[in-house]
Amino acid sequence: GQEKGTLTGHSGEVLSVAYSPDGSQLASAGVDKTVRLWDPKTMECKGTLTGHDCAVLSVAFSPDGNFVASASGDINYEGRTNCVKIWDVETMEEKGTL
Repeated sequence: GQEKGTLTGHSGEVLSVAYSPDGSQLASAGVDKTVRLWDPKTMECKGTLTGHDCAVLSVAFSPDGNFVASASGDINYEGRTNCVKIWDVETMEEKGTL
């Protein structure tokens, strides 16, 4: 296939991307500690999810497309710990940390 375009917005390397199950959204994760949600048709950034303390290494949508999980090696008061955050796609709010 042909390149449709380039999504710009992360301030560093992008480490992971995932399409929602219905293909209506794309999530990207980067070294800038953010997850960005995109409309792949318009190439527009719909929102930026912040809350990780380190680079976000991976993203995945829930089977129903309502949530995004993001994984990083965040730092807490005890040192580095692996962390997964769950985000509500509609409200773009963090729902919890695993």
